[in-house]
Amino acid sequence: MTLTNSRNKNSKLGLSMADILTLPTQQRKLVQWMLKNKPDGATLAEAAYHLDLNQQATLNILDELLDQDFIQTVLTHDDDLKYRVYLAPKQGIQQETIQQVLAPGSPLAIIFNPSGDYAVQAGSRFEIHITVTNKGAESALINVFIDDLSPQLIQWCDAPHQRLALSPNSIGEVLFEFNVPITAIPSTYNYVIVVDAPEHYPEDTPIRHTAKLQVLPAIETVVRVSDPTFNVIPASSSRSPAPIPPGGILQLSVNVHNRSDRVDRFRLSCSDCGDNWYTIRYPEGLETAGLIIPNMGLNLNPGETGQILLQFHPPLGVTAGIYYPTLRLYSANNPDLVLLDVVYVQVLPSYLLNAELLTVVGRVRRKAGVFEIRLTNAGNTVREIVCTPVPADEDKICTYVTTPPVLRVLPGEKAISQVTITPVRWWSRPIFGAGRLLNFRIELVDQQQFPLPNPSLPGTVIWEARPWWQLLLFILTVLGSIAAIAFLLWLLLKPPASPKIVRFQSSDASYQQANNGNIRLNWQIRYPKTLQTLTITGVFADGSVAVQPVVYNFNGKIPTELQSYCQLQNTLTCANIPTDARKPGDYIFELQAFSSKNPEEAVDTIKTNTIKIIPIPPAKILEFAAVKPTYQEVPATLKTGKQISADTIRLNWKVSDLDKINQIQIIGRSPEGVVNSELQTYQFNQGEIPDTLQPFCRNEQNQLTCRSVPTKNSTIGNYIFELQVFAKTDTDKPSISQKTDVIKVQPLPSQIVEFKINGSEPLPKYQIPIDTQSQAKQAINFSWKVEGSSEMTTELLPAPGNIPRSGTIVYPINNQPGSETIILQATSPTGEKISRSVTIETFALPIQTPNPNQPQLPQLPTTQPTPPVIPPPPTAQNQPNTPGNTPGSPSSAPLPTSPTPSQPGKLSPLELPPGFD
Repeated sequence: MTLTNSRNKNSKLGLSMADILTLPTQQRKLVQWMLKNKPDGATLAEAAYHLDLNQQATLNILDELLDQDFIQTVLTHDDDLKYRVYLAPKQGIQQETIQQVLAPGSPLAIIFNPSGDYAVQAGSRFEIHITVTNKGAESALINVFIDDLSPQLIQWCDAPHQRLALSPNSIGEVLFEFNVPITAIPSTYNYVIVVDAPEHYPEDTPIRHTAKLQVLPAIETVVRVSDPTFNVIPASSSRSPAPIPPGGILQLSVNVHNRSDRVDRFRLSCSDCGDNWYTIRYPEGLETAGLIIPNMGLNLNPGETGQILLQFHPPLGVTAGIYYPTLRLYSANNPDLVLLDVVYVQVLPSYLLNAELLTVVGRVRRKAGVFEIRLTNAGNTVREIVCTPVPADEDKICTYVTTPPVLRVLPGEKAISQVTITPVRWWSRPIFGAGRLLNFRIELVDQQQFPLPNPSLPGTVIWEARPWWQLLLFILTVLGSIAAIAFLLWLLLKPPASPKIVRFQSSDASYQQANNGNIRLNWQIRYPKTLQTLTITGVFADGSVAVQPVVYNFNGKIPTELQSYCQLQNTLTCANIPTDARKPGDYIFELQAFSSKNPEEAVDTIKTNTIKIIPIPPAKILEFAAVKPTYQEVPATLKTGKQISADTIRLNWKVSDLDKINQIQIIGRSPEGVVNSELQTYQFNQGEIPDTLQPFCRNEQNQLTCRSVPTKNSTIGNYIFELQVFAKTDTDKPSISQKTDVIKVQPLPSQIVEFKINGSEPLPKYQIPIDTQSQAKQAINFSWKVEGSSEMTTELLPAPGNIPRSGTIVYPINNQPGSETIILQATSPTGEKISRSVTIETFALPIQTPNPNQPQLPQLPTTQPTPPVIPPPPTAQNQPNTPGNTPGSPSSAPLPTSPTPSQPGKLSPLELPPGFD
């Protein structure tokens, strides 16, 4: 809005409560109504309507209030002139009463003065008074400030942020003083004043008041004697603007007086209007004799007065209303001098409106008639026209719909509204003839009571007669009704039909075994009166029998076992019939219906689609492996008469979902599939770990974790163990299984621990002297001990062959000179061989007289030999000849000695011990 009268911009006058009480009746009635219902302003038409007077009488009352500075004139954005009450900035009971009217129900009553838009000249000062009343029940701290979105007014205000402390039922006032600088740009500034009490009334605040401030150009109040002056003839004001008819011309004379002592040139401008609004004509001058040229300004000598012709000719499309362009006179001698004046012009309204009714669909049969109302605004005012269709016939047999019902037509524009007319009484349609005329009219009403050239538009809809074939259709309808009655009689008298299965299916296409649910069936059978029995059979998808057949006997009523599932009316409807199908698999069910007329043969048969029962997801084997990939045979020992053959293979495993496990089996096989470790079975009852597994297994968040579980392997070889998990829902076969990699049990390495002759470790070559003339045979004692696999074989070669792992044997010596190699050999189960050997060499002694002091070798009898006495192994007392022994002493008796090696420090090939093959 824009304030058009500025007489109160620096005045302290205004309307107080005392003034309202002392006003005449009509003025008081108008002011009270404007304060209560029109705080932002009311138009002349609204005021005249409220006072129930004509506009001229109402205008006289408003002029009297204007002269007393009790009201202000406001020009809105739509160029409408409104009148608003101008309140005086006073406190007290009177002002509080006004506040209660303006803000009922709020704990804070606020009065802004001025309450709306305001106009001020650049370089002047103005004030805004805010009166706040605390109507609440508690004291409040109230902040009143100018919003940051109004930075221009914050710069002009002395104190943009202020605060009030009000007790209950108290009033306070805040004053904002603004100094508008002379350099302020003439324009309209929006500002927001905020009243906020966040600590005491957070739900009712902040309260925001939005208004506009129009800054007008600065007008010098001091006119120097030498400054030029000008005036506009005829004079105009906001209350008496100069009228201009639409498309007309308003001619004004601008008289300019050059009061200086210098020749000056003056130029006139109007910056508030477009160039097509006005024309400025300066007096023509003579440049030379006989040549006339237009002047670009008004040239005046000192003390002379001249005239500039100003013509206003607004374009034809300009909206009617009051306009106030600003005129400025420029002086060539004093360019900085600002000479301003305002011209008030009023473009008179033109109410020319063209209305026409066009027929879109004028002849109707079964659909609706369609008409268009076209309005063309040839005037310069905004028109709001209400279009109301009214039937012109006595019988109201049609409905009327107008879209939209109100048309708003801007100057120079068109608007269209569509009228739909629908006949509703079908029996009123004529049967023969040219049709029926349905007359109506469109009533046009201007909401602002502007004159209308044609307030009524007549129209006609032709309702065509019925076509000839509708009579034939009527005849056919009668014949069809007769046929329908005959058909109903036939239905009532015909024999009952046989049962017909309409629908047979499962409640769900798939089931979860985890829910412990069984398959449920639904069916619907027509003509159930003659139904005798129903038979349900179920098979697996491969054709094997899944459930036992079920037979339901009806005999005209629902069996007891189906009464909670079935309803018997015109059809037999059964839902969620349970079956015995619970195991996982694919099922197909068949339903057979038997009639009471022929109970031996099914009258109807139907099958379901494949129905699945999805098994419970089995437990998963997360880990299964041996503790180590290779084991070694334990040395054979005797323990309570039993031999431990091999070390035990130990397994680790981890299985999920312990609560789903019923049984775990472990079996070992060779890579060829031969069982070499007997089956081990562990039974899990109620998810508890068996006692045999307690030392090795534990439950970790429903996972069975077992470590170092021994197996029952008994032989050396290769093993592949298989872990089989049996679920609780299916104990016939394992739900999941897993095998280990090949686990090897290797035999112990063979080792000759002891190999002695006559209790002593032999040298590679053992020499024995013999007496060739003696018939007695000599012998030596062999003792040995071999360690290794239990399946190892031990041999003494060349004789006697296989021998035990340890023992002693008497080995006879050939009585003739020569040599013989004796080999002790051990062979492991894998074929690996180790051996120890010694060469027995016999040589003849020279013939000499027996010395009774010389020890003799044992002699083997020729008959029934007995084990000879083998001399003990050499000791310190019976060592062979050494430097410390003297011949002839008992310790120096001659003993068999080994020959000296051919090369000192090295052994001959015969002296080397046998090695591994």
